[in-house]
Amino acid sequence: MSIMNQDRTPRMRTSELMRRTAIITLTALAIVGLTLLVIQIRVILLWMLVGIILAIALQPAVVWLTRRGVPRVLAALLVSLTAIAGLVAVIVVIAMPVFLQADDFIRDVPRIVSTVFGPDGHLHFLEVRFHVLERLASIKPSDVANTLLGSQDAIVGALTRAASLAAATITILTIMVMLLILGTQTWQSILAAMVKDERVWAERIGQNFMRSVGGYVRGNLAISLVAGICSYILLKILGVPYAETLAVTVAILDIIPLVGATLGAIIVTLVGFAAGGTTTGLVLLVYFIAYQQFENNVLQNVVYSKTVSLSPLVVFIVALIGAVLGGIVGVLLAIPLASAGWTLGRDLIALRHARHAEWDAADDCVTTTTAAHESTAPAASTAPSD
Repeated sequence: MSIMNQDRTPRMRTSELMRRTAIITLTALAIVGLTLLVIQIRVILLWMLVGIILAIALQPAVVWLTRRGVPRVLAALLVSLTAIAGLVAVIVVIAMPVFLQADDFIRDVPRIVSTVFGPDGHLHFLEVRFHVLERLASIKPSDVANTLLGSQDAIVGALTRAASLAAATITILTIMVMLLILGTQTWQSILAAMVKDERVWAERIGQNFMRSVGGYVRGNLAISLVAGICSYILLKILGVPYAETLAVTVAILDIIPLVGATLGAIIVTLVGFAAGGTTTGLVLLVYFIAYQQFENNVLQNVVYSKTVSLSPLVVFIVALIGAVLGGIVGVLLAIPLASAGWTLGRDLIALRHARHAEWDAADDCVTTTTAAHESTAPAASTAPSD
């Protein structure tokens, strides 16, 4: 019997080794295959992510309508159509004066540049050192046309990118509408597969995730809108030309974290110096400095009061990572995703602490029960018998 057992042991060990090797190999192949698949469909995943974030941002409006008796499908369609119609209306209302002023602005750029960098300009010292006017004068209209239009291949590439942008827009809006209609039902199906504490914690994590992401998106858009409106009012009061174009530029750039507001302030201030003189430029400079302090210390605290507040260092690092991975879109998505990740991590840590507290309470209960039995056992043994 001992000889047979000794013969079986190496065979069992070899079989176990082969099984584990096969499991490890298949797992590694699955990970590599999944990674390659993600790389291949990364653009589609990015579209899906944008659609999910937009759906989360519009979810409160759908909930508000459903609580007032509107069917879920109708509420989702109404909110989606309202959002799309509002976006189109804003583009139409703003685009016409912006395009008209932008055309005049582009035509007036040489005069503005000459005013800023000329002998009496505020930035003449840069002209003395870098010869900005000479470099700009050496650029021919044909060079600009070739740069903008390029060759036939460049034109085809531009048309291809335009078609891709249209496809991305349609895909994102479709995902947004479908999630607004079916998102709650899908989430309830996921929760139905969980039991007891798992479901409670999943509901809590889901609510915090939606609050964090949706709150950031809505807050960021609201802050950018306020920045554009305030800039437009001041530009109109000062009589600075191209007020609509500059205000829209400020609002759009303000959406970009960290550097967007500063870039908008620099552009508008330079135009103010060139078009309105020293007084107008200084007023705009002081205004943007004061407004940035107000936005960073007051407005953001009010708007983001119900969302997770990330440190400036984390925002900077996350924005850099987003820029490397997805450009401007990556920067815009990086902050809400980081906020959601921070919320998720905090909830998971709280879940771990709660489970350890339950285990400690159970251990204390077992220890107390055992001690009680041990203390009553001698008394029972010494009790008089009948």
